[in-house]
Amino acid sequence: MATTITKVRRIGNSRGILFPKTILEESGIKNSVQIVVKNKTIVSSAAEEKKKKSWSYFKRNRKVKPDFVINTFDATDWAWE
Repeated sequence: MATTITKVRRIGNSRGILFPKTILEESGIKNSVQIVVKNKTIVSSAAEEKKKKSWSYFKRNRKVKPDFVINTFDATDWAWE
């Protein structure tokens, strides 16, 4: 288990820390981090990476729109007076 001490840095109006490469490799953190605060302790772990959906995904899963819409109003007989 890797242990290190680092300073909290100013990043704009926020604060942040930089993780050494060895800690990131050991924790499995790549691009996304899940952060939880419990009893004044910050716990960060690797978050599940959501797969990016490509244009072909949307094209394949596109629902075909009907040429007409069926509703209850059209189901009744119309009487012209």
